[in-house]
Amino acid sequence: MRALFGLLESMRFQKRGKMKFAEALLNKRIYLDGAMGSALIEKGFSTFNPEELNITVPDDITAIHRNYVLSGSNAVYTNTLGANSLKNKGKYTLEAIIGAACDNARRANPEYIGYDCGPLGALLYPYGELTFEKAYELFAEQAKIVADKKVDFVVIETIADTLELKAAILAFKENCDLPIICSMTFDKGGRSFVGCSVGAYAQIAQGLGVDAIGINCGSGPDIMRENIKELIKYARLPVFAKPNAGIPSYKNGKTVYDMDAAHFTDEMDKIARFGVSILGGCCGTTYEYIDKIVKATKDLSFTIFDNHVDAVCSGRRVVELKTPVIVGERLNPTGKPLLKQAIIEDNYDYMLNIATEQLDAGADILDINMGMSGIDEREKLVNAVIKLQGVIDAPLQLDSARASAIDGALRVVDGVPIINSVNGEEKSMAAIFPLAKKYGAYIIALCLDENGIPDLEGRLEIAERIAARAREYGISEQKLIFDPLTLAISVDKNNAINTLEGVKRLYNKGYKTTLGLSNVSFGLPYREAVNATFYEMAVHEGLTLPIINPSMKKGKNNLAEKALRGEDANCERYIEAYSGYKPEPIEISGLTIEGCVMRGLKKEGVDVARATINKDNYIYIINNNIINALNELGVLYENGKAFLPQLIAGAESAKAILSYIREHFMGEAEDIKAVVLLATVKGDVHDIGKNIVKAVLSNYGYKIHDLGKNVSTEDLLHAVERYSPQVVGLSALMTTTLDNMAESAATVRALYPNIIIMVGGAVVSCDFARRIGAHYSKDAQECVRVLDALLKI
Repeated sequence: MRALFGLLESMRFQKRGKMKFAEALLNKRIYLDGAMGSALIEKGFSTFNPEELNITVPDDITAIHRNYVLSGSNAVYTNTLGANSLKNKGKYTLEAIIGAACDNARRANPEYIGYDCGPLGALLYPYGELTFEKAYELFAEQAKIVADKKVDFVVIETIADTLELKAAILAFKENCDLPIICSMTFDKGGRSFVGCSVGAYAQIAQGLGVDAIGINCGSGPDIMRENIKELIKYARLPVFAKPNAGIPSYKNGKTVYDMDAAHFTDEMDKIARFGVSILGGCCGTTYEYIDKIVKATKDLSFTIFDNHVDAVCSGRRVVELKTPVIVGERLNPTGKPLLKQAIIEDNYDYMLNIATEQLDAGADILDINMGMSGIDEREKLVNAVIKLQGVIDAPLQLDSARASAIDGALRVVDGVPIINSVNGEEKSMAAIFPLAKKYGAYIIALCLDENGIPDLEGRLEIAERIAARAREYGISEQKLIFDPLTLAISVDKNNAINTLEGVKRLYNKGYKTTLGLSNVSFGLPYREAVNATFYEMAVHEGLTLPIINPSMKKGKNNLAEKALRGEDANCERYIEAYSGYKPEPIEISGLTIEGCVMRGLKKEGVDVARATINKDNYIYIINNNIINALNELGVLYENGKAFLPQLIAGAESAKAILSYIREHFMGEAEDIKAVVLLATVKGDVHDIGKNIVKAVLSNYGYKIHDLGKNVSTEDLLHAVERYSPQVVGLSALMTTTLDNMAESAATVRALYPNIIIMVGGAVVSCDFARRIGAHYSKDAQECVRVLDALLKI
């Protein structure tokens, strides 16, 4: 048998030599395999640590791969979804597991082998404690092993967080030389469970240079269809779909899916007719499913999409660059002593408050600048990006004259950002263009060079020179945003007119433009009127990205317009009219307890608490301010108007304020509603959902004891005896551990009938909860409501 596999291996490499995988993606339909887990369960194996089966039962793993090949799969994934050092705590090394997995797949003689890389099983900041750098290291470790294992491509799949996806893509691109395809998991509304959107995912992955983008798991093809359509809107690459066999349920001791192979195939046929060129199956699909979709779709045409959407994004929000897109300028320390002090002290709450005020005032993008003397600008910019993007959902503009600071921030930014900036000097372009190309960023190009700022014609010539040089780096003109430069009209009456003419001429050539508008009013009184008028005039000429204070009152001022058009010599009439004029200050809403919780401000929240809370009002503030703010955040979260980062940040702010109240006005246990014991059940190593429930419940007055993951019934009972909880919460993500959840729930219920048992997790349903005598909540916010009702709070 091994000799036969050796012959097949030789034949495979001869066949593979005809067309590399990256070429095949563009020229033929690719059929991926179906579920490995379903096939293992059918064979009677546990899927608690399926990667070790590559070593203990290699022939069985090879047989599964081979059956998929015989069913029509011309590309199979290695059995390595969870092969990373964070999960791999067994007796085999990661290198041994990955090596065996690749060997097993190779012996099955598929046309193409993809190394399967799944999520790490822990949340990155701000959802969890894992840093971007640590995530990168865990992925890079796999990449270095895979580099010489003779596989054809890498697939990064089942990711929910675009920042984790970015860490994985960079790790494989920087440590091996293989094509990369990637897929994320989304719900019916087109969001991952941490709030990432389909469009943002497409922009980020393609910007980083992957070879195909897709969606897998999470739903059946019927529900996935709308998300695939959304993905195609942004796609400029081959697209793939690898859905589940419908919705899982737990019946008669086993997990079943509600979509048989025939129904699945009908729905996949609809997806294939969108032009999708890569098809396969995820959880619940078997050889029969693959066989049927191959036969049903093999003669259909497909499309290599080329839909270029001109947009930047965060992980959760896409902003198309259509005139005008407002860039908030206030996170720049120039002339702002309080912001300078906040940067020195790492007071990110202060920065976050400025950021959220700008977004509330209408900013679409936020410029972040940490440029000041006496600091490590790279470190400050990187940390500001990490902290701010953990709460806000706006795309970022990274503003620095230092390429090293831009490089550091580009690496950790979650999204497709704008670099501010490059200029026509060769060393500037040589420093910035490679970074922009690597990370897929847009670039602001200043129309100046080493000789300074020329006249208008000279600026336009520099713009063309920058565009030509960018093309040499493989950067399209679409990625460039030209700044024809704003100069003060107090120095030269023609400065504004020249700038506006520059905007107009660049716009007519099809280029995007930007201006730092406030420079135009330097040296004049009532600068706001000049800035607002210049804004209106520039937008009229086609300005794409005005960089302004978004709180600025819009509208034209007649005297300001005459000065800007050069019709008021030395701005004399304007100065005469407004000399000594003191405009009304722009209203900035004062901070409140509710506002701090809604914005996720911890330090600012405690400061407001210190100023407003006393022994007579603290109970009222807890019940009517803090809890109300958390409830409002919960409603926004459930309605898709706020996402997990905001929910967690709000919970952390509330926690900080409650800690202050507890310390100064009340006993430690006075506000405890109930004691809750949380655990991920035996056989399951996923605790992301449980950790979110823990964070939210603790801020609604519940005392939490967290037993962690892979908790046996015996260990659970010991904890019940020790902590005497009123509530036991059990979590599961893997369908194979539902039996263990049922056993733990039954045992606790039999021995402690008065304890409330709550269950949840991706594979848990309300029906399953009822059948095991437990209560169900679909997420953390619902868990609060259910427990409050059950406990009559």
